[in-house]
Amino acid sequence: MKTSKRGIRLVIFPIFLSIFLALSFAYALVPVVYGQSIDDAESATDAYIRESISDQDIPGIAVVIVKDGHVTYLAGYGVTNVEHPSPVTPQTVFDLASCSKSFTALAILLLENDGLLNLDAPIGGYLPDLRFADPGAENIITVRNLLNHTSGLPGVFSEPLAFHTGEDAMTNLVMAMNKVHLNRPAGSSFEYSNMNYSLLGVIIENTSTQKFEDFMQDKIFSPLGMKNTTLYPEVAAEKDRASGHQLRFGQILVSDIELYRSAAPVGWVMSTAEDMGQWLLMQLHDGKLDDRQVIPQELILKSHEPVVEFIENNEQITYGTGWLSTTSPDGTRVIWHGGDTPNFVAEMILVPEYDFGISMLVNGQTNDHIHDIAVNIINLELGTEVVLPDAPWWASWASIDRLATGALGLSFIFLIGLVVFLYRRLKIRRRVQESISENSVKKSILRIWKIALPTAPLALISIGVVVAFVFVQMYLGFNIFKIISRFGGYAPPGVMISAVTLLIMICLWALTLAGTTLISLPFKSKKHER
Repeated sequence: MKTSKRGIRLVIFPIFLSIFLALSFAYALVPVVYGQSIDDAESATDAYIRESISDQDIPGIAVVIVKDGHVTYLAGYGVTNVEHPSPVTPQTVFDLASCSKSFTALAILLLENDGLLNLDAPIGGYLPDLRFADPGAENIITVRNLLNHTSGLPGVFSEPLAFHTGEDAMTNLVMAMNKVHLNRPAGSSFEYSNMNYSLLGVIIENTSTQKFEDFMQDKIFSPLGMKNTTLYPEVAAEKDRASGHQLRFGQILVSDIELYRSAAPVGWVMSTAEDMGQWLLMQLHDGKLDDRQVIPQELILKSHEPVVEFIENNEQITYGTGWLSTTSPDGTRVIWHGGDTPNFVAEMILVPEYDFGISMLVNGQTNDHIHDIAVNIINLELGTEVVLPDAPWWASWASIDRLATGALGLSFIFLIGLVVFLYRRLKIRRRVQESISENSVKKSILRIWKIALPTAPLALISIGVVVAFVFVQMYLGFNIFKIISRFGGYAPPGVMISAVTLLIMICLWALTLAGTTLISLPFKSKKHER
């Protein structure tokens, strides 16, 4: 049989298209390494990163390694967006999450160095409109307390109060503090709270008379040559911006969440692997970069000094000025800060003993062990046994998604049970008679009990919501509905779906059980012969 040219084209075109797409995707996974050949250690690092991307379902990752005063590894892997893929490069912009705190802390030290503030002065002197629910707390908490998380301000559940947008975001943040009670006396102990660094951002604005974003650009980003680093989302959008990703029932989705200006000092510096190489080199060489003293040496040394100790996962950790530090089991001292937003992961680690630093930027919360990648690269490169604590539970977004998946599965089990229950109830055609006494009082009590029992979950949920709202509002200063709303906006998308579905199923079961009682369809009955 003769084959037409059109038929051949119809067969060949899909084949060539498939090959082209496969090659395009493969290109996206090729590391971009500038200015060096890949030696054995770097080959092992490259292979490990590729393996991690596959094992942990990572959309995209950028890595920079500095050693002995030079960038020795600079690579991008994967894609910036799973829906519209383009390759990650060293110039791709990622969110730094809580790694941003080290930048904010350095800004405070620069202001102190210029004589514009005193770390041991009460913050009320720099924030005249600030009031806490505990009278006079603003005259007790110092700037240093904010820097090292010893202010007594509450942690993760207070965060909705620190989220404000628009030009008045910093002002609204300060006004919202009048609802906040301290968890502990100022200066007594460590508690990680994002509100500390949000307030530092306002102090920077008030003492420098510049917008926080502009001060950071003028005093830190530009002097360090971090040309693709910014705090303005609109500026980042004009560059090679990576999209964030979250899980929904195990499926990777593009998720670009709202950025709150008042939280910028906490976690929304946006940067690249290339720029982070500059940051690491400056940190490891006491403020010097290319033989220039860009930042005063004493400020970098001060920022690395341990200030307050605490225990995390049975490990002794210290927090200084925007940096954590610990000594690993093999005796290696490590200075670091990690970061997690709902859709990005970041890590930056200094190993001064080896003049070594690494920064890892990831555009997805797809696995709870992503932070381990940077640590494992250190051990591959240096032959050390560095160990760092796991991310806190509230940053384990992949685990939260698994819980949501389990809750959804439980909802389907409830649904199947409800269908079976209704089928069996409706199948009963004959009239039945309750096997109890004819005493009308007993019948009434039994009827009330049978209605009350299945509706108890609804009553308990309602009472619980009211009590939680009153308690949290009165004693902690939070609006629980605002917390749920904000959490729903940040949590993996499946969380709210699962929560609502499960709540609906509980309500349906309660109403069904109560309804069958009202229409005299008892739980246990004795059939009568006609």
